[in-house]
Amino acid sequence: MMNQAQFTYPPPPNLLPVKEGKNVFRVCPSSQEGRAELFSTEGVVKHAARCVVTSCLALMVGVIFDAHLFAQQETIYMSVLNSRKHRLGALDNPTVGLFVSTDAGLTWRHKGWEYTRAFYTESGPDGTIWSACGNGVHRSTDGGATWRITTGWEITEVLKVKVNPVNPATVYAATGYGIFKTTDSGETWQEKNAGFRKAFTSDVVIDRTNGSLLFAGTEEGIYRSTDGGNRWLPVDAKAKGVRTVVQDPHRTQIFWAGTDDDGVVVSRDAGKTWKSANLGPQHLTVYTIAFDPAVSGVVYAGTHGGGVYRSLNDGRTWKQCTQGLNNMVVHSLLVMPSNPRIILAGTLNGGLYRSTDGGDHWVFNSQEEGQVWGLSVR
Repeated sequence: MMNQAQFTYPPPPNLLPVKEGKNVFRVCPSSQEGRAELFSTEGVVKHAARCVVTSCLALMVGVIFDAHLFAQQETIYMSVLNSRKHRLGALDNPTVGLFVSTDAGLTWRHKGWEYTRAFYTESGPDGTIWSACGNGVHRSTDGGATWRITTGWEITEVLKVKVNPVNPATVYAATGYGIFKTTDSGETWQEKNAGFRKAFTSDVVIDRTNGSLLFAGTEEGIYRSTDGGNRWLPVDAKAKGVRTVVQDPHRTQIFWAGTDDDGVVVSRDAGKTWKSANLGPQHLTVYTIAFDPAVSGVVYAGTHGGGVYRSLNDGRTWKQCTQGLNNMVVHSLLVMPSNPRIILAGTLNGGLYRSTDGGDHWVFNSQEEGQVWGLSVR
């Protein structure tokens, strides 16, 4: 059933964008059950669908859309390492491990074992979920209903796990004992530490356009591999204690890294040279870096003691964004791809915070006194 309604441009900010040809539409499920309000960025939309959003068709500007596509949200994976509420021998200790949200972080469901120390989780393009945990790399092929530990006793303290975006059977694990790689979906793992001075590795990133190009964040700095991890060479980044390395979502040749004491460093030539990007931040321990997926040059950094910093000019200058943030040790950040105004910030011992205005204001979300070590989305 179709009901007429008039909406003006621009639409409200916290809507989901959907492209259809040259038009970009946005949808926001309203407070009325079963109603979807659709907006066009090209002008006034003349119709709105009053229907069950997951099954009905909405006729918009002469084009028929399946309305469930508009309301579909990404899946967020939140890895909770521990909680200060944990008490030895207590029967009511808080559940930790992996939590999943499909409504932009409004509600969460736990997946997997209740007391697993989870550092980071991500889903590959084939739907397989990989979790970096204290006791190894966990894998689920059924949406998190059941899990298997794919690694042996020699691979523990897994801090990050990264899936090749083209070949999901190839996965890398960054651990306290270096880099490990599987090419058969976790059936076997091989150590890939040739070239490292010290094995401890906090992060690894795979170039999304070239699966053989990797960067690893280590105690000794940033290392680069051009052959899928068989050999590593240090880069001249003048940065030690690297906590995170990430590829810019808009420009494949740009890589960013956060460090223990040297702040943010950035490479604009596929990792060959690196420069500091620290004009503004007073807190130079950077645990996590995230990006606005819609606007190039908008970058967020989670720091120790300084909360969240935001740059609107590609890292040239930064501004602290902490209003409502009651814990200033931000270890994980996530900007929602469907709505970049929604940002999640995971803190150490302060739980999860959520912003709906691009980081200007924060509200506590969940995991009171929890260590929200990692956040990812697919």
